[in-house]
Amino acid sequence: MRKGILVAQVTDCHLPSDPQQRYRGIDPHKNLQTLIKKIRKIKPDLLLATGDLSEDGGRPSYLALQKYFKVLHIPVLALPGNHDDPALLADIFPGSPVDSIAVSEHGPWQIIRLNSCLTGRPEGVLSEVSLTVLEHFLNHHQHAPLLIAVHHQPIKIGSPWIDKYPLTETEAFLRLVDKHANVKAVVWGHVHQVFETRRNGTAMLAGPSSAINALPGAQRFIPDETGPACRWLELGADQTISSGIVR
Repeated sequence: MRKGILVAQVTDCHLPSDPQQRYRGIDPHKNLQTLIKKIRKIKPDLLLATGDLSEDGGRPSYLALQKYFKVLHIPVLALPGNHDDPALLADIFPGSPVDSIAVSEHGPWQIIRLNSCLTGRPEGVLSEVSLTVLEHFLNHHQHAPLLIAVHHQPIKIGSPWIDKYPLTETEAFLRLVDKHANVKAVVWGHVHQVFETRRNGTAMLAGPSSAINALPGAQRFIPDETGPACRWLELGADQTISSGIVR
């Protein structure tokens, strides 16, 4: 019997508003629908959608996403990526962060979502407002286990093609993570590949794309033939976290 909260992290769907439009030569609508069939089999409690959900920030793409996610019959926690329209995403998926952080409680756990978008730019940054509110929240929740989700990678992953476009000016953010041992994991998308490491006891985890992924360590984007995937995270009642990949 499962004792924790099972989260499916779906990211970098890159759905175009025109369902006939391709993305890097593939059909992102079809690939997402196929992956959702696999996700249904693990019966998650929550869906965490970590940005670049749309390719063009258009309303039709978000409505399609809403339709695809609906078959899971679970809450959706969304946040924007650099291809998204943060305000429109929050209109379709209420609670998605725009000007500050978003926080939701799940059993003993708190999930914090951040908006790292820079308008018109592929790299990301956290606003002073978001960092200030995040620091205040962390200082007042030092006992609950925390999961922080953001779109852009806060550390280098070793793939030069995407490490050019990270979360910039990360010192203040990483200092907060390092200071609070109850931040059990930081998860992100953006990088189109699986990446896992630890930083001072905190799991640092990148989720793969539901559309198409890249070979790790590549100088340029080289498609990974293993195909679309997502990450699952089990948030344990004992404040531990475990994770794996669904392909």
